[in-house]
Amino acid sequence: MQFDDSPETYMRILLAMTLALAACSTQEEMPAVEPPTGVEVFTQPLDDGNAFSCNTCHALEEPAEDGMRRVGHALGDAAHRPSWKDGRLDSFRGAVNSCVTEWMRGEAWSAEDPRWLVLNEYLAAQSDPPAAAVDIQIVRPPGDLTGGDADAGRALFNTSCGLCHGNNAEGSALAPGLLGLSLPPDYIAGRVRFSGATDSPVYDGLTGGAMPFWGGDRLSDAELIDLVAFITEAEPDPDGNNGDLPNDATIPDCPSTHALVGTTMPLTTRFHRVEGIVTVVNDCAVRIDSFGFDGQGIDVRIYGGADLDFADGFNMSADLKNFPTGYDGDTVIGVLPDGKTLDDLGAISIWCVPVGVSFGDAVLGQ
Repeated sequence: MQFDDSPETYMRILLAMTLALAACSTQEEMPAVEPPTGVEVFTQPLDDGNAFSCNTCHALEEPAEDGMRRVGHALGDAAHRPSWKDGRLDSFRGAVNSCVTEWMRGEAWSAEDPRWLVLNEYLAAQSDPPAAAVDIQIVRPPGDLTGGDADAGRALFNTSCGLCHGNNAEGSALAPGLLGLSLPPDYIAGRVRFSGATDSPVYDGLTGGAMPFWGGDRLSDAELIDLVAFITEAEPDPDGNNGDLPNDATIPDCPSTHALVGTTMPLTTRFHRVEGIVTVVNDCAVRIDSFGFDGQGIDVRIYGGADLDFADGFNMSADLKNFPTGYDGDTVIGVLPDGKTLDDLGAISIWCVPVGVSFGDAVLGQ
């Protein structure tokens, strides 16, 4: 059969090939990923952070639509303020990054980060300039914490602290319950007034943890005393939330060739009465003896990391949360996950995963 090499035939072939290539290209294209909106950045947790969002601690305006009093000032005019963080910062992005890194446990945003750009635009549109600077008051709790009204404290708790700690202090996905812990009044008051990163470049005198402190401008001393009365008198849920102790994990059969095997270090106590002695028992497991922990938290695991920055660490156990039974001299086991070796293990933490806080930790090999 003779091939038709006329110009018309070549044009038909070229057109067919073009259409075929276009069809293939269309089939292989990935759907476009929509950038986040300002509302989404304000109300949703960060992909690289903990379970908090901007809206966890800040409303747009007060009183808030949901009726809750938040620990931080409303942000409806924040983009137009002359300074931020009691005058310590002179850029709004710097103030946002203080929240992102210290409270939400994410990476700081660059000036080109899409999340910063849409959040800044969204908040700037909430009000017109100018706006006044905000006075943040880090104050000591009163020396006398007695005489509070527990009923008033419960009502206040449920419209403020309950946003994270749950209604009637029963706990939520953001913070542990506080029922029946028998916490000393001065401990409660100290946590309310001074909770936050000890290495904060913005705030002085904070005592650790992801919970933001309540300044004197956000919570009066009289209100604090009522909260103390409620929390100290609150009774635990009779059903409890304790399950089987996850201390029945067995030590896997593994070689013992690594230099860290046999290393023993005590856990540094940070929160929730965590204590214990960490021992590297073989090339793929650690054992924590004399383990103490009040069992509180949201999702608490044995975590490993290259150093004390466990945000990039790895899980080594089941959830250790076990309240009200807790742990008192128990033994728990942590096992390296697939793909990790003792070369990756420089430190161990009892790590509250959703909020990114170490309840106790130890650096190995020191």
